[in-house]
Amino acid sequence: MALIHLFRKCNQRCVFCSYPEEGGAEAGAALGSWLREIAAMPPGLVQLSGGEPLLAGADNLCLLLAAVKKLGRKAELQTNALAAADLPPADLARLARALNAAGGYFNVNFPASTPALDYKITRARGGFNKRLAGVKKLVEAGACVRLTHVVSSLNYRQLPAFAAFAAKNLKGISWLQFSYIKGIGRADGSRFLPAYRLVAPYLRKALDVCAAAGLRCEVDHIPPCFLGDYAALNVDMVKMRDGLKGPHLEEKKKVPGCRGCRFARLCPGPRKDYIAVHKTL
Repeated sequence: MALIHLFRKCNQRCVFCSYPEEGGAEAGAALGSWLREIAAMPPGLVQLSGGEPLLAGADNLCLLLAAVKKLGRKAELQTNALAAADLPPADLARLARALNAAGGYFNVNFPASTPALDYKITRARGGFNKRLAGVKKLVEAGACVRLTHVVSSLNYRQLPAFAAFAAKNLKGISWLQFSYIKGIGRADGSRFLPAYRLVAPYLRKALDVCAAAGLRCEVDHIPPCFLGDYAALNVDMVKMRDGLKGPHLEEKKKVPGCRGCRFARLCPGPRKDYIAVHKTL
């Protein structure tokens, strides 16, 4: 897996943004530079991120996706979907076709089920309605769409409500990931990182809602020991089972509390930034 930040430019200022505020291009590098960077990356999935990648324009993104396909790679386009609400249907259809051809999907950051909470997290006024419209337009364009719901101290109590909202209002998405906040970038420190033990009961209720609605889902950055009957939804378990290398081996580490755990062979442990804040599981 390889991650490319096209630029820092973004139409949100999310409290959980893991991209460092310093460094990186503000308006974007030349297309040729992006292509060379992708060509030099290690094998695996290519994650196109930002800032906000859709601000690069449909033409540039279609060329990038064509290059990814030519290299025999798959692509993930990370977006908040705000710009998708304003793109012409023809451009969205082109993007969807290019991403589908690269065996990829749109990974949409969707942090809340209400406008007020959405604004509190993203600082994007009117973002909730534009995001909702953007996701619906992506689905209508034939795109494969994954929602990523970043779990933080601001929204973990609303996890069941968000699951119900997604199941009712975002039909056609391919799957939903509940992803615990990374304690880096703007989220460095303890303010937004709730303890796993506090998140777990709300998350399990949200997974109940998804199961009842037939909505495919998964969980990242929360160890399987906190997921109860849903432990198999932890995304690291498959990677560990198949011996895959990746960020999960660098960002996470077992702690004394992991000793004797039945998931020890299939779990890399909690995130290191989580332990820096909470000291233990």
